[in-house]
Amino acid sequence: MVEQPREVEQEHANTGNCYWHPETETGLSCSQCRKWVCTSCMVQAPVGIRCKECGRAVRMPTYDVRPTYYARAVGVTVAVAIGGGIIWGILSLVLLGVPFVTSLIALGVGYGAGELISLSVNRKRSMGLAWLAGGSVIGAFLIGRLTLFTLLGIPIGFGIWGLGFLFVIFGVILAVQRVRP
Repeated sequence: MVEQPREVEQEHANTGNCYWHPETETGLSCSQCRKWVCTSCMVQAPVGIRCKECGRAVRMPTYDVRPTYYARAVGVTVAVAIGGGIIWGILSLVLLGVPFVTSLIALGVGYGAGELISLSVNRKRSMGLAWLAGGSVIGAFLIGRLTLFTLLGIPIGFGIWGLGFLFVIFGVILAVQRVRP
């Protein structure tokens, strides 16, 4: 008979009331600060159960893109669109008779745009950066077409450039892959 109260006493020693819900009895405690937590307050972390305060989710630095990084990315986007577009137009003019080579320029511009934007923001990633990278490839394509029009008077229409436009889509995908989350 003496044994039974000790078991009940030990059972109560391993339980407490939730720090945020004092009316709720619990057997769980935070693995960092040792506060008692109920199942509605606990946060499951890779290192065990944490309370609301200790288990706060912190964004990984790779995905924490501040406005200054976006400003850098916009500058690189404009530079890639203008510079890449002029180079694309001139290379298309020089390599006009070589099939598919002008279309492959889109892949180079796409990879270059994604890599340059990624480098300018210290390898950070976000959907906003992905939009900028894709936009820079499309901008370079349009500026390249405009360059051909101004130098040769070749129409800007997309009928002849159908296969090239497919490669532009691949270029956009390459650029986006470098910076998307």
